[in-house]
Amino acid sequence: MPRITPGNRLYLYRLLSSTLGTNRQTLLSRVEEVLQEDGIAPQDVGQNDIQSLMEALPEFVRLTVFKKGRVYATIVPNEEYDGYLDRSGQAGSGSGTEKGGKGKPWKRRKGSHDPKPTKPRHVEQPAAVPESAQEPEPEVTPEPAPEAQTTPATETPEETNKPQVEPETPGDTAPETPAGPGINLTITYDPYEDMEADLAAATQPQPETPAPVAAPMHAPAPAPVSAPAPSAQPLPHQNLPERFSAEVHCKDELLRMLYQKLPIDADVTRTLDEDWRVARSTGTLSGTRSRITFPLRYLHEDGSGPVEVTIRRTSRPSSGKQWSLSLVDGDDGTSAVHEQVGLEGLPAADEGAWSDLASTSQRAAGASAVSPLREFAQFALIGSWERTLGTLSTMAAPERWNFPGEGVGGPSRYGILREYLTVTFHRAVEQGRVATAADGSLAAFDTGLLTPFAEDIYAVFSPNAGDIPWKLDGFATAGSGEPGARLVATLSELPQPTSYLGRIEDVACQRGHMLVLDTEALLGRQVGRLPRAFLEEQLSGSDGASLLLRDGIDTGNGHLSRSTCRELARAIKTDPGLYRRMGQALQDAASLSLHLAQASYRTAAPAYDPATETMRLLLPLCLVDDGVADCAVSLELMPSGAYRGAAILSLPRAYACARVVSRDQPAWLSPETVL
Repeated sequence: MPRITPGNRLYLYRLLSSTLGTNRQTLLSRVEEVLQEDGIAPQDVGQNDIQSLMEALPEFVRLTVFKKGRVYATIVPNEEYDGYLDRSGQAGSGSGTEKGGKGKPWKRRKGSHDPKPTKPRHVEQPAAVPESAQEPEPEVTPEPAPEAQTTPATETPEETNKPQVEPETPGDTAPETPAGPGINLTITYDPYEDMEADLAAATQPQPETPAPVAAPMHAPAPAPVSAPAPSAQPLPHQNLPERFSAEVHCKDELLRMLYQKLPIDADVTRTLDEDWRVARSTGTLSGTRSRITFPLRYLHEDGSGPVEVTIRRTSRPSSGKQWSLSLVDGDDGTSAVHEQVGLEGLPAADEGAWSDLASTSQRAAGASAVSPLREFAQFALIGSWERTLGTLSTMAAPERWNFPGEGVGGPSRYGILREYLTVTFHRAVEQGRVATAADGSLAAFDTGLLTPFAEDIYAVFSPNAGDIPWKLDGFATAGSGEPGARLVATLSELPQPTSYLGRIEDVACQRGHMLVLDTEALLGRQVGRLPRAFLEEQLSGSDGASLLLRDGIDTGNGHLSRSTCRELARAIKTDPGLYRRMGQALQDAASLSLHLAQASYRTAAPAYDPATETMRLLLPLCLVDDGVADCAVSLELMPSGAYRGAAILSLPRAYACARVVSRDQPAWLSPETVL
């Protein structure tokens, strides 16, 4: 199969830099035209298309992918290649020497070991006989192939490279003389061979045992991957950096972009470290063997999707680092047009309904760094959330685990179950109920869920090498299956379930307690959580606010946009009469709900807030019709004994918070009603 030799790389660098120039963004289609005019096709060097060819040349090609799918290529000057061309007397426009080598002739004395520009040999690929054209190739190399297959299965990768390079050189000398030494020099490609397998394994960190064993029987390339099969846990990430800040070089331009986009209190370095680790744990990586893209925890200003970061493996390390930060949302930092971001920075992605339980001021007071979702993903390799949660939901007693609208045109179907599992893990860590074997060979915690036969379901982990200490092996009941057998064979005592309720105030509203609403918070950032019918009724007397409400509804999801919520909150606060009227309506509805909850303890629903490590009581708010709950208010019991309502939740998100504590819910919050 054709490969890109060092001479081919030098030839392509000279051709593209002299034709297109350097440091100029050029459409990928134009790059393809230049190659076609010179009689070069991507298939001549073993690539499927022009984009994959450009991605295989990271030392002098930088790709920029814009949101609408347009791809631009930029030829970047390469001092090493310019030196080769200077010494050979064939410099292109990318170097300072004219073609002919009149600049510095004394440098040619060292040129005997330099690669020479070699045009890729054209490979004929007729559409009528593609199979017959490929058959002679395996027939030419049947004898060296068994040696390459048997050697890596029993010897180290260093010994494998030796017979693979030496026998190939004499065999290939006749058809292509310059390609032989070029192949011998391509040592930098050895670490790249298993990159695609590593990316696939990173998205599925629970491979079947027979798969790595069978791979060497079909092809020699997977042999180095399957050799250390007994310790398969670290394999998915052995070729990827672990700590982003220590192993990835970040250009000042891209760091400046991140500082401009992220909120002012965000720690950019810590964000990159954590989100990179979470992406590896959950398999949310995409890209090629030399370029990887992963999402950050922040969304675009319009909430359309997460901000994505791209890193690239470099042939010439920068500051001793093999990887470099190359793109932020498809921008390499040189473009003058960037997404406009407000003073507050980009919004954070939704990490769970629990984040709605407390007011924004409480989050800013020190609880904003807590995230059960990221904690769980950094504790263990999880793999695909969809597959992991699907396994757990099938094993547990039947229950509805999806938010309204999930699974319809979207990838997730288990939003409530993910919230339940991650918050339960957070509570288990807090209470010291994650059991670990004495020899460190196993860890487990009780999920709190039961099978249809009322058996406890445990999450079982095995050790993993690297910065993520564990790997989720799956879910099991005690003594059943291989994980269940290891569980009872390794632990002298099974993990205890988490607990939440410690006093009567955690369950029921006490009589004689005052209720005070944080009106500024409810009518400020949280105004978008109020039911639309209530807002239309209250804002009917204000033309400006009514217009904002009507024009600010997102047709995609029916919610108010982030910018509209800010403008609407500002309009309400600048109208004292409207502000008092809406605040009084909220106070009346909350007071009525508290009165009913004090008369019947079954009205309130307890919920656990992992950010503040406290219990909250959820009460229904009937803002349009006294007999129908429109949303829920989160009550916090203050040291004085008064109840403070500082947060409003939609009914589905209120159910997700309450489900963490108990499956049994009051009638107004039953899953049949709200989901």
